[in-house]
Amino acid sequence: MQKKTLVSILCATFNQKDYIAQCIEGFLIQKVNFPLEIIIHDDASTDGTADIIRKYESEHPDLIKGIYQTENQYSQKIKIWKNFIYPAAQGKYFAECEGDDYWSDPNKMQKQLDFLEANPDYSACVHRCKKYNCKTNSFESSFPETKQECDFTLKDLILGGGGFWGSNTIMCRRDFLPDYNEDFWKLSPVSDFPMALSLASRGKIHYFPQEMSVYRVFAKGSWSSRTMLGPEAYNRRLTHISKMRESLKAFDEHTDKKYTDAIQEKIDLNDFNLYWDFGKWSLLKTTSHYKQRSFIGKLKAAYHCIKAHF
Repeated sequence: MQKKTLVSILCATFNQKDYIAQCIEGFLIQKVNFPLEIIIHDDASTDGTADIIRKYESEHPDLIKGIYQTENQYSQKIKIWKNFIYPAAQGKYFAECEGDDYWSDPNKMQKQLDFLEANPDYSACVHRCKKYNCKTNSFESSFPETKQECDFTLKDLILGGGGFWGSNTIMCRRDFLPDYNEDFWKLSPVSDFPMALSLASRGKIHYFPQEMSVYRVFAKGSWSSRTMLGPEAYNRRLTHISKMRESLKAFDEHTDKKYTDAIQEKIDLNDFNLYWDFGKWSLLKTTSHYKQRSFIGKLKAAYHCIKAHF
């Protein structure tokens, strides 16, 4: 009799043929004592990504399950995770990794699963990961910054935002995931942040300081390359943080305004970071985050904005 799947590894990819094999290999090196499945969703890639997934699926038919779109769903504003990936998963726990990232520690899944099985009041656990910049072809500082094992609070997550931890570090309980029809989910332009907010509001989140994965930024086809590069980068970022603002406000309502101060601080910080990144001095100095800086801090901000235009 086949044992019931305990953990579902979930992966979404699109036009990531240069990365997807390393991603899948990171799944296959895991040393575990429990039954699992690997679900990989390809959003109608045109570069051969799907062919690589099919090859691995043919080699591991009892383990890997591919979902292959013939038309791109993201471009039609269809939420991939909500509509395709989560419904296909059978596990009690979910572990996620985008197709341009990868897991580097073969004991990652067993470590996380053991913790969650022993601590039923925790909704998820995450860990530190290395950041790799595909523009410079070099590793950057690892994140989150703390090197101490600890628990993260909902306030920590609100202030940290969607990039507080790497999306490829989480393992969570399926039963702690929310109804995706909640307004803050509908309004969010991304899925990982509202998912994290939901999990943190339903249970505790544990953090391991060991680096067990690699998170790529500016990889071809990634969110960071689509949103932060090119001549339309400012407008795309502006649209993104505007949607995040509405999502955060909806989450404030959802939590009966228990975290209003943290949410407002995060909204202001998002604005500040946008204006800082693009040297928008006249807008940057209107933010509360700027006004709270010291005199020297304000001078540095002004110098940074001036320098950005030369």
